Amino acid sequence: MNKEQLMARRDYFNQVHGVTMRAISAFTDDELGFRPQPGMRTPRELIFHICGQEKLLAEAAQQGRFTFEMAKGSSPEDQSNASALKGLGTVGDALAYAAACHRAAEDIFGSLSEQEIARPIESPFGTHPAWQYFLFAYDEHWHHRGQLYTYLRLLGKEPPMLYDYQAVGV
Repeated sequence: MNKEQLMARRDYFNQVHGVTMRAISAFTDDELGFRPQPGMRTPRELIFHICGQEKLLAEAAQQGRFTFEMAKGSSPEDQSNASALKGLGTVGDALAYAAACHRAAEDIFGSLSEQEIARPIESPFGTHPAWQYFLFAYDEHWHHRGQLYTYLRLLGKEPPMLYDYQAVGV
């Protein structure tokens, strides 16, 4: 994948992210703590993970490596993230966090040169070109957004239409 192709996919991801922002907006502050059953993540924890992972994967592409320690940075179960997770106390906080993480990833991927996009990135999960880390973030986003949609339905709410890409700030 070259830079032009990566940026075209980022443009689409921006639309997907806009729909996710609307899904986050559909929760109330109290519903961010909704846990369908023990051991499942809450919407707050999912938002922390989805958005943190996007930023961390972009940072890995920029830095040339991805480690288990870096991966822990998006894990709501890791105690080192307790204060950051607590900072997502309201829907407004969650939206601000999601926007900041997405913007950081957007800036990083946008700043990579053709050579940096193609370079191999070492990780405990194998070696992949930097552009693949964007695809990892994209896949992770869709997967966990599906969980958010399920939670909205369990709370009696209609999630935003999956492909309703109306203009929403990223």
